[in-house]
Amino acid sequence: MLSPSHVRILLGVLSCLSVFLLVLKIHHGRLYHSSISLEQYSYPGKAKLHGIGNDTLGFEKIFVINGPWRTDRKDALALAASYTGITLDFIPGVEGDSIGETAYPPGNHRTISKGNRGSWRAHMNAIREVIERNLTTALILEDDADWDFRLRSQLSDFSYGVRKTPELIAQAEQYHIGHPPSTDETLSQVELAIRSSVSLSSLHPRYLSREEPGYGTEWDILWLGHCGAQFPEPSPHSPNRIMIHNDPTVPEPQYLKPMSRANLDKLSSVYPPHTRVVHQANTTLCTIAYAVTQRGARKLLYEFGIREFNKGFDFALSDYCNALTRDATREHMPMCITVQPPIFGHHFAERGGSDIVGIDANGKPAVETRYVKWSVRMNLERLVRGEDGVVEQWGEKKD
Repeated sequence: MLSPSHVRILLGVLSCLSVFLLVLKIHHGRLYHSSISLEQYSYPGKAKLHGIGNDTLGFEKIFVINGPWRTDRKDALALAASYTGITLDFIPGVEGDSIGETAYPPGNHRTISKGNRGSWRAHMNAIREVIERNLTTALILEDDADWDFRLRSQLSDFSYGVRKTPELIAQAEQYHIGHPPSTDETLSQVELAIRSSVSLSSLHPRYLSREEPGYGTEWDILWLGHCGAQFPEPSPHSPNRIMIHNDPTVPEPQYLKPMSRANLDKLSSVYPPHTRVVHQANTTLCTIAYAVTQRGARKLLYEFGIREFNKGFDFALSDYCNALTRDATREHMPMCITVQPPIFGHHFAERGGSDIVGIDANGKPAVETRYVKWSVRMNLERLVRGEDGVVEQWGEKKD
């Protein structure tokens, strides 16, 4: 029988061991869940499913823009897709110096960096592919995109919101035509946000029906992966946003920012923790992932492939969605819908910076994927080794 002193020593050792194991499990906001099997989120070799459960996530095709010189990114993305049952079609990236002077639309292309010129042309090629193949919808990814293992459940909720959002936007715009602008000075930012939103769970059953096809087609662009977006103007008397409450895939509020040194997204302070919001795109940055309809692809190819090119594609697309391009009017705005936090994130790999803007003066960011908790690319080594468990990002309560 152990003496009291031995019991105290044993308890002390067990306590120290628990702390040590906790330190191993939690590091820089990353938590290791050993009891989770990732097999349920993978579909390699299985029969194709319908809708969002299929190998193109409910779109007709998934295109990835990848520079042939970045085989590292193509390898990583192909491996990640294989573990989540996704089929990708790669579109070759373009070197800016390879584009002839006469190939540019009107605009000031000489003031744009060669990296941005190459990116623009590659996106135009991907969009033209959608048109030439007569695809109803397509998802376009950049080759540093990353996603959560629970991607399909995220997209399922998002798709319900997408089908309702155009109607909400139209109702809000109609309301404001007949009512003078109100400052609502008595409402806090939190109250304005909540009153400008409807809960996904409160929607009419027809919007939540799994019999409905995917995302519908009442939109031009779905901006699914970005590095920052603003909410549309508050509309507390006629909501123009959709809230998805208690989403376990949304990071803790203190991690809701595109880079560690960036300011927190407004989402972190005006909505409850673990809320995802679907809304009309407004000042959205980075084209990590976006989807187009056939109608939307035709609009984009005309606007940026023929009509005008005078800035980086992501900035130009943001202006286009905000009716800020030349001669644009709100009556002819494209229907651009986004989501905060984004569903696809920018993966900062251990090696290799951006081919568009390079590495800034602050140096390369840490190896991570912002906004994505159960990152596929952060868990590739575990997957290849056949290990159970998942390393989770952005789940710790303290920053």
